[in-house]
Amino acid sequence: MKIYKLPLYLIAACSVLAACDSYDFEQEQYRKEINLLQNSEGVYDRQVVDMLAEDSEDGAIIYLVAGLSGSQPSTQDYPVALLSSDSLFNAYNKSNFDIEQSRYARLLPRECYEEPSLTMSIKAGESQVKFPFKLKNLSRLSPDSTYMLDYEIDRAHSAACNPNKCHVLLRIHWQNEFGSTANPMDYSYNSAQVVTPATTPGGTAMVRRPTHTLRAFPIGKNAVRFMAGDETYDDYSKALDIINQRSIVIEVGEKKPQNPNARDIVIRPYRADEMEVVMQTPLGEYDNTFLLNEIVGVGGGSATYYKEFRVRYKYRLLKEKQSDGSFAPGPFKEVQAKLRYQYNPRADQL
Repeated sequence: MKIYKLPLYLIAACSVLAACDSYDFEQEQYRKEINLLQNSEGVYDRQVVDMLAEDSEDGAIIYLVAGLSGSQPSTQDYPVALLSSDSLFNAYNKSNFDIEQSRYARLLPRECYEEPSLTMSIKAGESQVKFPFKLKNLSRLSPDSTYMLDYEIDRAHSAACNPNKCHVLLRIHWQNEFGSTANPMDYSYNSAQVVTPATTPGGTAMVRRPTHTLRAFPIGKNAVRFMAGDETYDDYSKALDIINQRSIVIEVGEKKPQNPNARDIVIRPYRADEMEVVMQTPLGEYDNTFLLNEIVGVGGGSATYYKEFRVRYKYRLLKEKQSDGSFAPGPFKEVQAKLRYQYNPRADQL
């Protein structure tokens, strides 16, 4: 049997390497670094505020979350200081939209939030601290724009931070009971018709029965925007002019005493200089109300729940292009329809 002998210096070298590997692993495993919660693009977009919360005692709050890495609880406080910035915001716009400046995200206007203290600490034994930003005046924002806040760690006044997660964009999302900028709520046309009266004596009225869906955009605590009648657009990202010209706003009022699931609505143009809207006398179920509608299955089966707008109105565009190139008010279109969005009342209560 052959016996192999390793030189003492080789054994010593292996021991040193093993010790280094163990040390590096432990250093990485237990390293304490501050990081800002975000996705792979440096954006945190998981929060949605309810517009009604603006009037609550706590307010409409979103959080910037600073975390602490490491697998073991900390034994000391870790200071975290933030700085307002715009460098990541500018890089985001350039990277995503290049020269299409009309699609650029916007920094949230200062009138729409209250900044918290930008110096806090992750307490010993804890793994994060939350900076609360109070949002306000959300009805002044356009649902067609992206709004963000841009903050980075102030390295001069903070503990060591992860260089890849020391800067974050907070995406601003808001919602009300009827629509959301984060989770689209698409209402389907049901029992709908849009009538364009004849424009010449002896002519024939044109009747359309739309079956597509309409997305609800929240623009107030109890108001949403829809496209009017059978108006449509192709590419939403390029349809701002069409949206401004051809949209209506539905404002939902208080609950009716005789039926707490029903509420009166008011329909108006989104841009009063682009459209005229006239609410018409209720006709059967088309009574200009919002209804939480429960439809029980045949034979007492499971119920289906809908948020439902029952509308009857007419509208016309005020700047319709004529054959000679000029612009003049177009003909009225008469609309009666149910707009339905299926929902789960239990999920809404969570």
